[in-house]
Amino acid sequence: MTRPAVSRRAVLAFALPLVLHAAPAFASDKKEKKEEGDKEKEDPVIKLGSMALPIVVEGRLINYIFVELSLTLPPTGDVTAFAGKEPLLRDALVRAAHKQPLNKPGSYVLLDEGKVKAIVMREAVALVGKGKVASVAIGKQTPRNFVPPPKPAPKVAAEPAPARVDSAPIIP
Repeated sequence: MTRPAVSRRAVLAFALPLVLHAAPAFASDKKEKKEEGDKEKEDPVIKLGSMALPIVVEGRLINYIFVELSLTLPPTGDVTAFAGKEPLLRDALVRAAHKQPLNKPGSYVLLDEGKVKAIVMREAVALVGKGKVASVAIGKQTPRNFVPPPKPAPKVAAEPAPARVDSAPIIP
């Protein structure tokens, strides 16, 4: 068995000072990132748990879509204003979904995000007051069942036009 040209001890003796010299550079980089993060304070966000919204078409329940919502408050917003109000907001959203369809036209597995955001904003204003919610974000939509899109109504053949009656009398 032959010995390697450079022993392990020699490699460690050479590498150890390099590693120790580079460690403070990595540590100071992390501190700078933390200081930048402190300066850029993010708006408070309230994440609502997953809720099931019904897809109701012509009075029939077709599907459920599980959706995750989050409410972004203004920088001066108070997170405690929503304490105990989340169940009320969920209830109002489900009730609205039963009254008007929230699905995208032509789909039973996707929500119309504009309608959902408008309803959540309206109900949030009613619960906690105007200016307490800056925006609503829809995180994830998962349908309970993958229901095929509605079939277009069959085209009914128009009745044939009545035969033209010649108004001139027939002379034999």
